Amino acid sequence: MKRPYITFSACLLFVLMVQLFINVELLPAQNVPSNDKNSDNSVSRKKPKIFFEHPDFNFDKVYKGNKVEHVYKFENRGNDTLEIQKVKPSCGCTAVVLSHNTILPGKTGEIKATFNSRSYRGHARKTIAVLSNDPDTPSYKLTLSGEIIEEISIKPQNINFGSFRVDNQSDKTVKVSVKSQSGPDFKITKATSSKPFVEATAMEGQNGEYTVAATLKNYHKIGRFSGKIFLDTNSDKQPKASIIFYGVVEGDLVINQKRLYFGNISEGKEITRRLYVKINENSIKILNTKVSPDCLSININERYEQNNPHCLIEIKLHNDAPVGKIDGLLELTTNSKEQPVINIPITGVVHKAKNS
Repeated sequence: MKRPYITFSACLLFVLMVQLFINVELLPAQNVPSNDKNSDNSVSRKKPKIFFEHPDFNFDKVYKGNKVEHVYKFENRGNDTLEIQKVKPSCGCTAVVLSHNTILPGKTGEIKATFNSRSYRGHARKTIAVLSNDPDTPSYKLTLSGEIIEEISIKPQNINFGSFRVDNQSDKTVKVSVKSQSGPDFKITKATSSKPFVEATAMEGQNGEYTVAATLKNYHKIGRFSGKIFLDTNSDKQPKASIIFYGVVEGDLVINQKRLYFGNISEGKEITRRLYVKINENSIKILNTKVSPDCLSININERYEQNNPHCLIEIKLHNDAPVGKIDGLLELTTNSKEQPVINIPITGVVHKAKNS
């Protein structure tokens, strides 16, 4: 009778040993995924973080022509190396200098910005884009703003000689008023023109106010012209000033654009641009037209009414235009002695469609 009892005890002991063995084997296996998970989280959290305590700078007021300098300080508050890929100001009036391209975690860097106020007046606001490998802020925007004060005020600010026929030109003088905030002690010491066909003179008036006269003389080149009158003054705050002048000399034909620009166009698109041709003499006609390259075609609508003779020219870019720059030319042949051949450059870029 004792033998079954011993057999049963042996079996029970065997079962308990097997269960214990299984539990021991499973224990380290259960810990492995937990360790891998922590490791993965640690890697995923490793990233740079760019931080500017003062990203916006207001320089308050500055006299026109002066330069504004400011240093933006930043820090890498992440746990991986910060790489500054590019610092891009919104226009050429602002220059930037970066202290370091790579910033270690916890370290700092600087961006020095220099704004030239020469071409501005009134309120000015410029932006600087800081491109980096920060995944949360790949493009960080800085601003620089303030008011540009003019020590010297010029009215009107530009000189427009208008439009006139090449064979019907006489000397034309346009005057502008120049005044300084410094009062009667203000002097214009010199007035010069950037073009030989425009003469500039400065005449002193009362209370430091001047009249600058610009005279257009003996200019017969067909087309638009422009230039500047430069003023030297005794002002400490604005020792130099300039006045832009411009005008148009018309021939038998006047075209509203110097060149035809198609812009950036997706591959496979068809687009049309137009030119307006004003005809100043009823006897003048366009005899022939030619356009290149082959992906361009031309259609001309001629209207030689007595009161308003003109032509409307349509240039079509076809959908088979190849990818790349457009370097074309429109050639107009006329019966004008002044303008027997008129060439209009045609430019643009055809780029690959995004889905191709």
